[in-house]
Amino acid sequence: MSSYSKSVTTIRKHKDSENVGFAILSAGIGARIKTYEPRSLLKIKGKTLIDHQIDAIKSKFKDPEIIGVFGTSVPRIVKNVRGKIRVVENQKYDTTNNSESLRLALNNSIKNSLMFIHGDILIDETFFNSLNFNKSFVVYEDQGMMDEKEIGLTIMKNKATILSYGLDQKWCQAAFFKGKELKILRNIFAGFTKYDKKMLTFEVINKVIDSGGVFQAQKLQKSKILEIDCIKDIKNENINL
Repeated sequence: MSSYSKSVTTIRKHKDSENVGFAILSAGIGARIKTYEPRSLLKIKGKTLIDHQIDAIKSKFKDPEIIGVFGTSVPRIVKNVRGKIRVVENQKYDTTNNSESLRLALNNSIKNSLMFIHGDILIDETFFNSLNFNKSFVVYEDQGMMDEKEIGLTIMKNKATILSYGLDQKWCQAAFFKGKELKILRNIFAGFTKYDKKMLTFEVINKVIDSGGVFQAQKLQKSKILEIDCIKDIKNENINL
């Protein structure tokens, strides 16, 4: 096993209709919100952010493979998630970006498809209600739930053509890879350099598209999400997902 990986639970074989693996990318700390806590352990309405995400996944998928990629304070995180998910440690989290966390998650997954979500996105079980896992996709919204400064996407014939800043339809920081797109992703990561590891995940998605991959643009329907971006987000007692 890689020196960057720590197994928390034994992987259990199971059958489900999509055979989906899930990766929660949460290697950073809450520096922007000045808590300096591991982002995954931030408490929201009495429950950690990582537990909100885990519970949302497990409410919709039977015995899912969930991999959490973390950087700082891994022993504390392991104590919190023991028996719930597998942990992969990004030991170079301070010199890499979330593309490296995604690479580590993919290398530690046994599934034939993978969905990732950024570790600072608060979701509940309704997040998955409108998603179709038949093809690779990215999730977007146009109801102002994501901040204006966040990554958006352009869409043509229900397919994402590019992810970039300054676009109105906002990417929900979640994407699903299977088939051709997963193969391209593996090829990209096989040649990853120390400079590539500084890429953001949206840049990796663009690279897959440039290499011939196709992502359906799936709009979030009848669900709310919240990006935990500042201290008032954590303290907001009116959060109602």
